[in-house]
Amino acid sequence: MKDEPAVERRRRWDRATLREEDWLIHLSSRPAGAAHLARPTDDVGAATYFQARDDVRRRLVSALREGPGLAVVRGLPLDGLTDRACADLCRSVLSLVGSPRPPESAAPMDHILTTGPLAPDERHDAARGPAHHPALAPHTDRAGPPGPPRLLALLCVRPAITGGDSLLISGHTIHARLSADHPAALPTLRRDFHFGAEAHLARTGPVLTRTGGRLTVHYNRHQIDRGHEAAGDPLTHARIEALDAVDEVLRDESLFLRLPLRRGDVLVLDNTTVLHGRTSFVDHPEPLRHRCLARAWAD
Repeated sequence: MKDEPAVERRRRWDRATLREEDWLIHLSSRPAGAAHLARPTDDVGAATYFQARDDVRRRLVSALREGPGLAVVRGLPLDGLTDRACADLCRSVLSLVGSPRPPESAAPMDHILTTGPLAPDERHDAARGPAHHPALAPHTDRAGPPGPPRLLALLCVRPAITGGDSLLISGHTIHARLSADHPAALPTLRRDFHFGAEAHLARTGPVLTRTGGRLTVHYNRHQIDRGHEAAGDPLTHARIEALDAVDEVLRDESLFLRLPLRRGDVLVLDNTTVLHGRTSFVDHPEPLRHRCLARAWAD
């Protein structure tokens, strides 16, 4: 990888090599930061607002295009905002670096993520205590038409009691590990797979693509399994081996940035180069205190 472009090297990170200053935008420590980013109230506030927006935009663009492909804007003021207003704020932040898709672009309420009803044997109430929710495997988002979005933003409105940390891994790191340990899997992963079973969400495409020297990664093992079953196109042994190779890489915890999002944190990532997942978590028993993330997609 001696001749690898500098940007490619910066995108091939793991927990040990990723520096916090490369991805964290800490508004609360900046005079022109969180106080005016969302709600200018007068001429002075508006000037500070646009100054803050320009600063955040510059730093987001640097992290997404020239850095690790992810950033966290920390310290957004959420007091007094409804969940829907928080979702609007999430889209506003994402609009600094892309063209946001409409809210609910894939399904009703897909821009406000809260824990839904549990199975009958998993239900909890205030008397029985908090509810436990399973981990979410690393993946990229499909969203709705016209296909996978280029950018994803997640705003933490309410964290869980414990857990629910974001898990982030570089697609370039996955590719490098596959090249070293499972090179035979790469040609298969560059062929088309079916993703998903729903008519409005299903798509076909490769897991790995390199166009003009740029690596693109789209992966969701669960949706690939569902997609091939729905399409009546059973996964071949070679395809299963290739997908298993990816999953083997994803079991290496040392490759992940584990990030406990705080209230007011906005995680923005390149959905074509960074996979995201989530640890298991324990949620509040009261519905109004359930863990809540606002989500936005952009191109």
